[in-house]
Parts: sequence; structure tokens; C-alpha cells
Amino acid sequence: MSLAEGDVVVATPTGYCIDERTSRPSRGFVVMAGCALVSDEPSMPAVDGLITVQVGDADTALVDNDEEALAALLATAQGAAVLSPNGDPTAIEIDRLENRDGVVYVHFIDSAAPPVDGLEQLEWRAFFDLGSRLATVTVRGFARAPIDTDEGLSLLRRAVATIRDASPS
Repeated sequence: MSLAEGDVVVATPTGYCIDERTSRPSRGFVVMAGCALVSDEPSMPAVDGLITVQVGDADTALVDNDEEALAALLATAQGAAVLSPNGDPTAIEIDRLENRDGVVYVHFIDSAAPPVDGLEQLEWRAFFDLGSRLATVTVRGFARAPIDTDEGLSLLRRAVATIRDASPS
């Protein structure tokens, strides 16, 4: 799916398809889930979860060459408020925070109600730049089949790599 007038192309990891009904390309927002859940394709990924992508406006990039500063910010109450869908830093408990290759990865528990019924409260999120735009990718498992921490990080890394590879440089 092309976003931001073609500046960003969102491609999916193997077994995932874009949910055309809930994605909002004009707003830079894409939802991915197992193909059998959101399309006519019968395939499902080895790690079943919900992946969302949000791409910011031009000139919102802030990660490249300053990953450590973003990681440090996310470790604060102000950063926890950024991670929380309702801005409540007390609902966020960061479990793991790392940065590498121009990406900041954070794993946290959100004690507030999940943004979509049926999702688990654990979330992986990645922050990275695509040209002049800030991009975030999230991975959450389903309450019926929670994702192991390492599997979640692996899926998140695959999603980030797939989007980076598909997008113009």
C-alpha cells in the first residue's frame, strides 16, 4: 500500500495481508493481520498478531543519528505518555528498550484496555525514519494466542525491514 504520495510503501511480512477496511492510507495508517483473517487468501503467519503502521507528515523524522536520545525519552514519564493511547504514563510499564540500525524498539505492558478487543496488553513498538518522515510500527498478539517476547521482536524487525525495503530511499 502506497502512503504519503508514494514516499512510503508498506509491504507485509510473510503470512500477513493489509486490512483494506480499517487502513487509512490518506492518514498514513495501515493495519495488517493474518491473511485468512482479512482477505480471501487462506494463509496465516507462523506468529499470529496484529501489526499497525503509522507514518507521519514530511519533516517529522527524528530517529536517524539520535536513536539514543529517543530511547532515553521513551524511558521517562513523558515517553510513557507517548506510548499510551490515552496519554496516561501510569498505564505503561517498559520491559525492554533497545536501539540499533536507526530503529528504536520498545516492549511494554499497557495496563489500559487494548485499543482493539481481543488483543493482549503486551506491545512491541518500533520508531524509525523513512526519508523525512517518522514511522512507527506496532505488534500485539491476540489474547487467545499471546506472542512470546522474542517472537514479537522478531516479527517487528521483519515488518520494519519489509517496509524499509519496499519504500523508496
